[in-house]
Amino acid sequence: MANIKPWVVLVCISAIFFNTGNATRPRSFSRFPAILVFGDSTVDSGNNNEIDTLFKANFRPYGIDYHGHTPTGRFSDGRLIPDFLASILKIKHSVPPFLKPNLSDHEIVTGVSFASSGIRI
Repeated sequence: MANIKPWVVLVCISAIFFNTGNATRPRSFSRFPAILVFGDSTVDSGNNNEIDTLFKANFRPYGIDYHGHTPTGRFSDGRLIPDFLASILKIKHSVPPFLKPNLSDHEIVTGVSFASSGIRI
């Protein structure tokens, strides 16, 4: 698999965000309707907790600065870049993993993370 250049990712993200159409929305809604995340451990929000793999982050010290101070499967002690981006864009506070067992329809519609740690292996 060839390495993807950073500018390609930026172009893809821009195309997704700026192609929101002319749908009429109340002013309280964000201009961006959803966020979809693809990647590796740098943006994995917990998908690896639900699959059979050696790469997991469901133990301490992961999650010590996250809401509830519990490990969530994020390879971070707190929120990830997609979480901050979703907050800045006023979509949601954090991006849940797609494989989360009790994922609501609203969470799916407003965006999820398909990222999985160890994806390059």
